[in-house]
Amino acid sequence: MAATVRTPASATLFTDPAYLDALERSGCASPENGWTPRHLDDADGRLVCYEKTHSWGEFVFDFELARLWQQMGLPYYPKLVSCVPFTPVPGARLLAADDERRLALARRLRAQAAEGRSGAHILFIADDERALLESDGWILRAQPRYVWHAQGACDFDGFLATLNSKKRKNIRAERRKLADFTIEWRSGASLAGHDWPRVYALYASTYARRGQEPYLTLACLRAWAGAFGERLQFCLARHDGRLAALAFFFEDGDTLYGRHWGAEAAYDALHFELCYYQGIERCCARGLRRFDAGVQGEHKLARGFAAELAWSAHWFVHRGLHAAVARAYAEERAALAAGLRAPSGGDGDGRAN
Repeated sequence: MAATVRTPASATLFTDPAYLDALERSGCASPENGWTPRHLDDADGRLVCYEKTHSWGEFVFDFELARLWQQMGLPYYPKLVSCVPFTPVPGARLLAADDERRLALARRLRAQAAEGRSGAHILFIADDERALLESDGWILRAQPRYVWHAQGACDFDGFLATLNSKKRKNIRAERRKLADFTIEWRSGASLAGHDWPRVYALYASTYARRGQEPYLTLACLRAWAGAFGERLQFCLARHDGRLAALAFFFEDGDTLYGRHWGAEAAYDALHFELCYYQGIERCCARGLRRFDAGVQGEHKLARGFAAELAWSAHWFVHRGLHAAVARAYAEERAALAAGLRAPSGGDGDGRAN
């Protein structure tokens, strides 16, 4: 099934048909990989949705719930998930003209979940969808993500001046370690055909070290490069003339989005340089106001990023378990609100940034 078509409510890069089509047509989000498209598209609006047979690539971790269902002799999979695959970026999910139609989409998703699935999940929802879904009986879950905000006209020294002396000292020390590296930015559109195998090998190396298959294919990256041109940016690090590491990003509106990184070896501090400091410099140079470095990684707090909450909404067919999960997630939200580190269940998802 083709990915959804742009509507006014979905006018972001990550719900652009070209972004979704690249994931589906290249086999990243495919039935063979546990992502069967079940997109809703009618007079009420549009909803990107997949039937999932696992929980990988979502970044809202429910592995403990899957184990609980299994212990009770109940199937947790398949489930219905409305999300952008492998992309933990908040945005509109209920792509409709008004709240009435948004609720109609959410209720249709819930009705489909009742037909042989454990439940329905809407991940990384927009702020204006939160109250709407909660009022309709969905359970809200919060998790931290890490965002840098520009403060007026900026440069890197100005950014450092906003930090305490210990953080400034640590960042400067990290950057001094990389004097032997040459770093440049290249758009996806400007990469030559012979560049791509090396670029992809570096991206995939992060997953190989964890014994995982990479989420994205070379075909997907090249399709994004063709579709988005200057909006897909690669930060490349060379050592002795050899491409040794990279990170890649998307620019959308006034925001830079960090996506993934990879390196041929464990170079000290290079991850922080490519994934964080170079991105902050680029935002300052281009007048971008926000740098979204994604979920996971409290180490980002020491590098100038602030923790913000990302939200998801959940509904379970089993009403007793729905009520139990609602209580658990309410406690989790309270812990986050109190500034405590909410338990993660110990499950990572291969996110590289």
